[in-house]
Amino acid sequence: MRKYAILLISVFLFCSVTALSQNTSQPEDKVVSFDTKTHDFGDVLITDGPLSCKFVMTNISKSPIVIHNVVSSCGCTVPDYDKKPIEPGKSTAIEVTYSNDQGPYPFNKTITVYVSGVNRPVVLKIKGEVHDRQKTLEELYTVKMGPLAVRSNTVSMGYIAQGRRKSEEGEIANMTNQPVKVTVAADEAVSVSITPNPIPARTSARVKYTVNTGAGPKNWGKTVYKVSFLTDGKQQGSGVSLNATINDDFDNMTKRQMDKAPVIKLDNTYSELKEVRQGSVVRKSFKVLNTGQSDLTVYKIDVDGSNAKVTTKMPVTVRPGGSATVDFSFDASKGDGETIDVLTLTTNSVSKPQVNYFITANIVK
Repeated sequence: MRKYAILLISVFLFCSVTALSQNTSQPEDKVVSFDTKTHDFGDVLITDGPLSCKFVMTNISKSPIVIHNVVSSCGCTVPDYDKKPIEPGKSTAIEVTYSNDQGPYPFNKTITVYVSGVNRPVVLKIKGEVHDRQKTLEELYTVKMGPLAVRSNTVSMGYIAQGRRKSEEGEIANMTNQPVKVTVAADEAVSVSITPNPIPARTSARVKYTVNTGAGPKNWGKTVYKVSFLTDGKQQGSGVSLNATINDDFDNMTKRQMDKAPVIKLDNTYSELKEVRQGSVVRKSFKVLNTGQSDLTVYKIDVDGSNAKVTTKMPVTVRPGGSATVDFSFDASKGDGETIDVLTLTTNSVSKPQVNYFITANIVK
């Protein structure tokens, strides 16, 4: 009898472990969806007191899920959520309250949500700007575009996985005393919505920018998308730039694929050119090594600086155990004194999708 009980327990444990191993976590978009991931309170007064908003999360999988934990980046931001299981097709709300007692300043807080069945935490954001007095449209929206104005002509989209989409919100103001209907012209991968539109006189409207990296030409690394605003068919100002960094999508990789993934390594992480005569051109190179078990691809190399230029044609493929040479030139015709340029390699290496190579020089006459 005792042997029989032990056998049953052993079978039970084996089945449990097997079931757990098969119940692997999935990418977020296979399990949950949110009505929004960013809530912008806009311009508020410190006398408004605590500010609250809700993020609605829906279970789009075929199994019940649970929110394990919700963690805020600051004690001034307190999340509240239901700890009960969420059935397939059902929704729950995560309520977030910002204390608004930190003084007049812009705020940008993150709320990290840990959900069962999702392979990485989901990051939500609240933001806004607290003022000690009501400001005019001219004080708030300083970048003029004809009858319109925005706070800034650049929007940071952050990191976006290849083939996926990401949205960020902003505002645009109608500086005139009449309603203004706004139309938008944007790059193929970008969609823009304005609410309300027409924008009432002397008020602002919400703008939602969405970048779909699966639409249009495939881009890698640092990518700038352009958005133009038009009224009466005429472009107003220079528009807005959406700055994104596009990496490979690793979310759907199996453990086996991860184990056999390419691993990037550089033979050196910097080049010290010391004294370079002004007007001269120096040519150098470095090696990219692949210590992984599958092909490594360097999709693109971005240059942050005004002197360096990569002369090797992209993309570059490196076999397992192999290496490739990246050639670059340093043109000392621009600037003088100490300089630093940074080459950023965007790759399909899971552990290091982006690697930096630094070039320092002292340009002398």
